[in-house]
Amino acid sequence: MKTFLISAALSFCFSSLSLASIPKVSLILQKTAENSGSGIYQIEQEVQFPNGADVLVLKETWLVENENNMKLIVSGAKELKDQVSFSVQFSNGSRIRAGQSSRWNEEFIERYFHFRSSEDLAQTLAQMRLVPANVMAKKPIKNIKDFEPSRENFVRLSRSGGVINYSFGIPTPPDKFEMNPGFWIEQDQFVVRKFRLSSEVEVSAEHFSAYSRGLIFPRQRTVRWGPNSVNIQTLSVSGKGRGAWSGFGQKTVQRLDGLNNQPAAPLIEEFYKRFR
Repeated sequence: MKTFLISAALSFCFSSLSLASIPKVSLILQKTAENSGSGIYQIEQEVQFPNGADVLVLKETWLVENENNMKLIVSGAKELKDQVSFSVQFSNGSRIRAGQSSRWNEEFIERYFHFRSSEDLAQTLAQMRLVPANVMAKKPIKNIKDFEPSRENFVRLSRSGGVINYSFGIPTPPDKFEMNPGFWIEQDQFVVRKFRLSSEVEVSAEHFSAYSRGLIFPRQRTVRWGPNSVNIQTLSVSGKGRGAWSGFGQKTVQRLDGLNNQPAAPLIEEFYKRFR
């Protein structure tokens, strides 16, 4: 009898989830965190800045352990290969560049794609005032009705990037000039498709690929703020061992002379000051 009740409860749970439009938010965040992989990854990408009639490209090499610990080496591409280089380390809220330490804020956009912990992701969304602080709290199961998905009014279905997403945040009214903050997680793949910060910085992601150790990562992202738009193209993603972390970026020469007289120089300076 006990086995039958357990089996019936599980069947009810899964059938309810399949029929419901929106599962519990705790499940959405858990599955999103699971798609951030495990262990250390090295990610090579190009950041493309409008530069007058041309495009200026900088290469980024990231070493990512999780949303709280990352390292970055930036270098020039093409004709700027030996004229631009610097490194940044991000560790538990601190940002260290050229020996100078500062605290990051919500505009450190890279971490939103690397949450390994659903609790940390929930805490960040709560800080953005998109979900309640207790969204991950587990409620005791007393009867079969407790398996039903709850109707959480802070998440809805909406279309973005051509796909259906779980959308967090209050929709911006048509007559409002300023855009409300929000967070969009794709319904099918449970990946971050878009987010908008309180400063109206907006990041969108598309063309996701699966990599080693369970990582699903976008091949293309666009960062928009004010009149500015910058594209980020993923070149490669590879899993690394713990030994890759030690010494990464320590020998990088800090050089920015290649940006002298470049039209994109102020945009690049703002990008790396605010978002990296």
